[in-house]
Amino acid sequence: MVAIRKHFCNARVEIIGYPSYLEIVNGRFYADATSRFDQAEFSTLFTNTPNYTELLLEKFGNADIVIPFVVDKEKALVKNLNALGAKNIVQYDPFPSPEGNVHIIDHFLRLLDKFEIKYLDKIPKVYLNDEDTLFSDNFIKSNIKNSEKVSVAIHPGSGSKQKCWPIEYFADLITWLRDEMRANVFVVSGPADYKIVERLKLKLKGSFFIVENLALPHLAAVIKRCNLFIGNDSGITHLASAVGVPTIAIFGPTNPAIWGPRGKMVKIIYKELQCNPCEEVERVNCVSKDCFINITVEDVIGEVKQVLNWYK
Repeated sequence: MVAIRKHFCNARVEIIGYPSYLEIVNGRFYADATSRFDQAEFSTLFTNTPNYTELLLEKFGNADIVIPFVVDKEKALVKNLNALGAKNIVQYDPFPSPEGNVHIIDHFLRLLDKFEIKYLDKIPKVYLNDEDTLFSDNFIKSNIKNSEKVSVAIHPGSGSKQKCWPIEYFADLITWLRDEMRANVFVVSGPADYKIVERLKLKLKGSFFIVENLALPHLAAVIKRCNLFIGNDSGITHLASAVGVPTIAIFGPTNPAIWGPRGKMVKIIYKELQCNPCEEVERVNCVSKDCFINITVEDVIGEVKQVLNWYK
């Protein structure tokens, strides 16, 4: 979006997406306006019997360029956008080809080649505003008595439980951070992480602070205040690296060459085996979880020590 904004510097840019993702766009550099994709009118665009409402005509009738990041095998969306009056439609698959190792960021950047847009930076950045920073300041003050101690944010969840390092390992890691490093530990929890975090609570009984169900920009601001972030293959891990926090990403069945976060201070821990990376159906049916079991707590502690030594 940075490259698009700079190239089309006089254009009005609107981003249409799901509400939770739009939170990190609203009132920031990326767009002049946003719209929710979960409105009923938008779903009709994917059918052969569309209803061209006033909202759709307003959004697309005078659009010079529309870039849908969707899978549209039947081409119904492109057909309907044309009918609404959109001048140029560049449909782009949101997922890279399963054949090859094209990183997801490079996959998206290839879209810019279609417009001959130049780009130099391949490291994503999240822009925070003053309100985000104020929120994080107040959050830290209300939760931490000793702000001089090292602070570590941990997200033990993911979009899929098959992509999660064992919760017992996370518990041992948090215990070490608390006892040996005297660190403030923040555990990030979203709607899908409730069961995992509850298990941590039972094991550790108040050894950490919970960062629960925050809006993405507020979460990003809180993570930015930490000295280190540790997480699985998840969107939150990418968010942490995008705000510039030293990030340790633990990968098991998925391919970090495609899905790993990028950043100057990113360390990916991955044990390559004969069976990984693997497809989703194989992950679901896997019993041994060797790709995660082989990543020990000591492996992660070794990387943590390297990062936290910077702050001594």
